[in-house]
Amino acid sequence: MRNSILVSRKATNAESFAKSSVSLRAFLCICLFAFFLSGCISKTKEHIAENEFYVCSMDPQVMEKEPGLCPICKMVLTKKVIDKTDQNLIKLNKEQIRLGNIQTDTVRTDSISSSKTFTGIFAINQNSQQQIAARYNGRIEKLYFKVPGQEIKWGDLLYKVYSRDLMLAQEEYLFALEKAKLLSGGATNLIESAKNKLLLWGFTEFQVQTLEKDKEPKIVVEIRSKVSGVITEIPFKEGDYINEGATLYKLTDLNSLWVEAQVYANELDFISEGEKVEVIPQAFPDETLQGEIDFSNPEMQPETKINLIRIKVPNEHKKFVPGMMVSVIINKKTTEKITVSTDAVVQNGTKSHVWIRNKDGDFEPRQVVLGKQTKSNIEIVSGLTVGETIVVSGAYLLYSDYVFKTGHYPLSTDTAHTDTKNNMPGMKM
Repeated sequence: MRNSILVSRKATNAESFAKSSVSLRAFLCICLFAFFLSGCISKTKEHIAENEFYVCSMDPQVMEKEPGLCPICKMVLTKKVIDKTDQNLIKLNKEQIRLGNIQTDTVRTDSISSSKTFTGIFAINQNSQQQIAARYNGRIEKLYFKVPGQEIKWGDLLYKVYSRDLMLAQEEYLFALEKAKLLSGGATNLIESAKNKLLLWGFTEFQVQTLEKDKEPKIVVEIRSKVSGVITEIPFKEGDYINEGATLYKLTDLNSLWVEAQVYANELDFISEGEKVEVIPQAFPDETLQGEIDFSNPEMQPETKINLIRIKVPNEHKKFVPGMMVSVIINKKTTEKITVSTDAVVQNGTKSHVWIRNKDGDFEPRQVVLGKQTKSNIEIVSGLTVGETIVVSGAYLLYSDYVFKTGHYPLSTDTAHTDTKNNMPGMKM
């Protein structure tokens, strides 16, 4: 009897425990459902205005429409009202402008010159070349100038020559003198003819006077130069026989040089004969020579498809030598155009912009279309009007500040956003 009572009590306890367990589970389910329901209700209740964003104080380019953590620094985002009309503006106080060296200027028109630079070299002026030739037959006994590049001056002793032709010319002159004595001056023309022959063949007045005084014809004669220049070629050497008309020395005058510059086919319209140019030797970059285009080859070189232009330049001090590399600069002026300093234009890929300072003192980017460009100025085809105020110093500083604050480039078609997957602000991957 007692055992049956104990069994009955245990059964009752188990039944009550099972009932309480079911009640607990139901309670927990109701709590969880209420929690999620309250979350959904709270989310639906939260209203974010169009000009409200959740931003990060450390990374201002992060702008989200929902609360959470910054994808970059993991700080809690805070709600902030952002005026979209001011998103393209950079606001700086006077101290920031001073520290950033932000300088402005007024847009105006100016004459801009288009410029192109060509590569060239100094070359020998072919019009200044000359040669020393023999007008008799003979053999070279001694050469006094043996190396190309040596400079020959008028009156320098060039060589000694063994020549029967010269000896016969001397005898002819002495015969004319003797004949003149017999004819009492009647052979004047004969004397002048014989003397001119000696002079044309290389004798000097002093040599003729010496011959007239000594009356001794010489078979080995010294020949002196009657021209000046730098030796470019010596075809003969000592001991060689020479014939009448043989070239003994080739000379060039380096007081003037040619500059031969290379021009491609698409640049031929930019040049014209007689145009003034600047020549800058690469060995002497601080010196600029003035010249003009003397010749433009009408035929392209078949191997390189390059045209050559020629400029004549002075070289009185012989400081420049053939073979030196040079830069040839051609400047052409155009009509009045809107021009700005090259430092005022920020070029980013295919787009370019400048920074305008508006009436409120804020800075905003303005896309512009560029034209011709020089070392210091750029023509603005469109985007600016005369009288506007632009930043001429510190434009890239404003550009960097803009990218840091917004996460995208100025005037970009993409709105500011954050790539949370790659943690790269302002970039779409």
